[in-house]
Amino acid sequence: MNNIANVLSILIALVLIGSAVGDFKMAPAIVESMKRLKVPVERMNLLGAIKIAATLGLIAGFKSHGLTALTAVCLCMYFAIAVATHVRVKDAFKEIVPAFVLTVLSVVLALAAFAR
Repeated sequence: MNNIANVLSILIALVLIGSAVGDFKMAPAIVESMKRLKVPVERMNLLGAIKIAATLGLIAGFKSHGLTALTAVCLCMYFAIAVATHVRVKDAFKEIVPAFVLTVLSVVLALAAFAR
């Protein structure tokens, strides 16, 4: 399970960094998505900061396996809220899939991290 946790940590960290950059740059597609989701655009920097903090937690988790597990559990909650937000506004299935996949990957990471 150690290799699974390591690979998932890297994969999720890369996705989080890319997403955070889009948040900080106020990418038009992300701004439009936030408006559709009824999330205040002013919160984009906060969401980006959360993603960077999670990335740092995943990176530091290579030295502290407990931190990987804690970060993974937090990511499960974060992405579950994202899925719920998409469902709340009755988003199309294709709009929900990325958040759902990241929720599942975070659950698998949490399970792998706890199994270490």
